[in-house]
Amino acid sequence: MSGGAQYVVAAYAVIWFLVLAYVVMLGARTARVGRQVEAITRMLDRREAEQAGIDPAEAGAEPETAEEPA
Repeated sequence: MSGGAQYVVAAYAVIWFLVLAYVVMLGARTARVGRQVEAITRMLDRREAEQAGIDPAEAGAEPETAEEPA
């Protein structure tokens, strides 16, 4: 391989590495923002339950079914 071709291959490798690093950073940021949105949603639900006079622990609980244990 000639000297010029080696530089082209190296440049492509660097560019692909930078694109990959950028995608990984975006994924991490998106995951972090998603976790923050979930936390804010839980806090708002808790606040609404407290203002409505409902026990916050019961507000997030799923309805119980009338199944009897075997």
